[in-house]
Amino acid sequence: MKNLGFALAACFLAGASPLGAQPFRIIVTSTEVPLVPNSVLHLAEREGYFAREGVEVELIAVEQTPMAVTALRTGAGEMANIGLETLLGLHAGGDHSLKAVGSTDKSIPYIIAARKGLSLADLSQGARFGVGRPNSLDHTMSLLVLRDHGVQTSAVTWVPLGQPQVRAQALVQGRVDASTLSIGMFLSIPDRDDLQILIDGADFYEAAPILTKVNAVPASVLASRGAEVEAVLTALTRAARDFAADPALWPAAMARARPDIAPQDLKVLAGHYADAWTVNGGLQAEEAEYARTWLYQTDRFQGEPLVDLRLWADFTPADAMLHKLGLAERGDPVSR
Repeated sequence: MKNLGFALAACFLAGASPLGAQPFRIIVTSTEVPLVPNSVLHLAEREGYFAREGVEVELIAVEQTPMAVTALRTGAGEMANIGLETLLGLHAGGDHSLKAVGSTDKSIPYIIAARKGLSLADLSQGARFGVGRPNSLDHTMSLLVLRDHGVQTSAVTWVPLGQPQVRAQALVQGRVDASTLSIGMFLSIPDRDDLQILIDGADFYEAAPILTKVNAVPASVLASRGAEVEAVLTALTRAARDFAADPALWPAAMARARPDIAPQDLKVLAGHYADAWTVNGGLQAEEAEYARTWLYQTDRFQGEPLVDLRLWADFTPADAMLHKLGLAERGDPVSR
């Protein structure tokens, strides 16, 4: 896996290369294989799914969604896994160059973790809450969930820290009092005896049941490398269907990718994700429109007109993939 700096340099050096001669580069916002269903992006490469579809894929790691968007817009990648809120923000501002074509992790399995003894009332009294950055996906979701639970969010001390593993470390070290993390990140914390789950995954999702991340490509890539986009979606969907069909496959693949995680924790996580795999491509019209409408109720989009779904999503490659593979019946119901 490369980082963005190498990718940008390679982009300029490869400018004269013939179309399709270069690998299909996917920008991911995690420097290690994440402990969530979105890991399918990494595992499809490690376990040979992309190769079996005849597409050479190179993963490029960046820190957060803004860098992933920059990579796409500067030609340093062909696809990126980004927050839906950011994609909608681009389109609301008049930039219609990026299109969502799928999702490998429709709703991140978030919890709010906190120091033991901390209450929701303490957050309303200025307790420190670690976030990725102001208006990041985790920040926006945390605001909405905490408000739903009666927290006066204007009184919370918001602390921007960056990546989830940094926020988890800050929580363990007592530099913040609470933070939103995936259940996988929480279970990966070696010493969590002094921590608690303040809001569990079910309560978090009930307050924010929305599509959060999508796999987006530039419209120019759809036009020039559409067959590769379809092959990538096919590989990701085959992997997701395999993980859904056999609960032992994902823990086994993750054990090879993340030997630092206890096998029992991986099995526990696999149970949490049993119905979370995007077995039909992940991007569905009804869920996408619901998420758009929901996000437009937040401060970020106050007063903005709704952006039409067909401007920011393109179902063509997913439909071609589903025509080839057929529909899976378990989870991820298709809507157009």
